[in-house]
Amino acid sequence: MNEKKKINLKTSTPTLVIFAILMAAEIVIAQFLTIHTWNLKITLSFIPVVIAARIYGPIGGGLVAGVGDFLGAFMFPVGPWFPPITLTTAAVGVIFGLFLKNSDNFLRVLISVLISELIFSMFITPIWLMMLYGTDYWILVGSRLIQVAVLIAIKLIIIPPILKLTNILAKSYRKEFS
Repeated sequence: MNEKKKINLKTSTPTLVIFAILMAAEIVIAQFLTIHTWNLKITLSFIPVVIAARIYGPIGGGLVAGVGDFLGAFMFPVGPWFPPITLTTAAVGVIFGLFLKNSDNFLRVLISVLISELIFSMFITPIWLMMLYGTDYWILVGSRLIQVAVLIAIKLIIIPPILKLTNILAKSYRKEFS
């Protein structure tokens, strides 16, 4: 009996390699292709997170975002590592996974971007920065208005084509390893 082996996508070597590549891409983009100060960050590091979220869902998005943030904070510190910021970053990856795993719908893209930027970036991250640096919360929120507006626009332009490209790559991956 000649049975074709199926690869378990959750524990296969190709999957682990993809996770490693996405985490490395997240770190490189976040550290070297980012406008970054202690309280502001304009970056494209969401791209590998969105790809992981699209392919592997909330857990994949959360892992790439969280582990990428953790490793990046230690390898290239901008300030002290603060676990709640990493958890918030991972939560954004989870949100992308929840909304983008099985849908190309622009409304789902819009909702995930608004949650990530308006809730997490605009209001939750300033709580952690306030605790870390002792800066007034509302000053931090006000200083993030431009960052949030820019990133909403960038994400709404970039995420839809990333989802389409990821669909093409995932189909090719499935053909190769099934």
